[in-house]
Amino acid sequence: MRSCHRILCLLALLPMGLEAGPKVTDQDEIVTGKLPKPAHIWVYDFGATPADVPAESALASAAQKQQPTQTQQQIATGRKLGTEIASELVKKIQGMGLPGAQANADTKPEIDDLVIRGHLVSFSEGSEKKRVLIGFGAGESELQAAVEGFQMTDQGLRQLGKGDTESTAGKTPGVAVGALTTIATHNPLGLIVSTGIKAHEKHSGSDKLKARARDTAKKIADVLKRRFEEQGWIQSE
Repeated sequence: MRSCHRILCLLALLPMGLEAGPKVTDQDEIVTGKLPKPAHIWVYDFGATPADVPAESALASAAQKQQPTQTQQQIATGRKLGTEIASELVKKIQGMGLPGAQANADTKPEIDDLVIRGHLVSFSEGSEKKRVLIGFGAGESELQAAVEGFQMTDQGLRQLGKGDTESTAGKTPGVAVGALTTIATHNPLGLIVSTGIKAHEKHSGSDKLKARARDTAKKIADVLKRRFEEQGWIQSE
């Protein structure tokens, strides 16, 4: 395997709840060497509808093909969860002593800033070809958070790594292993974590959503922390 020394090359793929998961078999260095320590690490609210997916995302094509079937309540719930995850992740990054901040539509990242985007996704069931679906109400499988990382350059955002994966996971109800592998292969972060929520479930309790958001953010932050340490941005404990 080629070495990968950047902060957000292909990270470990973590479909929580599986005893074994897809493993990295190859990595391509898109940005070589150490990254300069960013003045800001911008975390955007996690997208909850196809309309929330920006053009530079690896999910853009899937979002364009998805039919708008979500109810207003599902959209509101998904966006609330997406905002909570981003907020909690910012706190985790700040707790590491790094300049984490929650971004919005008016945010203008500076050169070398790190940009973290995430999307709530599930996978269609009952067909030979699994499809990635964005947001609540999009499928029967477990809702997951797919995370992407970018660096701002003078030519705009660029992905920080990509790779190929080989699935070692068993066949598990609610998890489309092939779709996980597909999204990981084209995901700059290669990080997918479970939210512990069924994609079609209704959630009205804010306390439960906040608890799920904290748990999801922690899973993401645990991986980021190891990469921040490798970059020398923070000291290893």
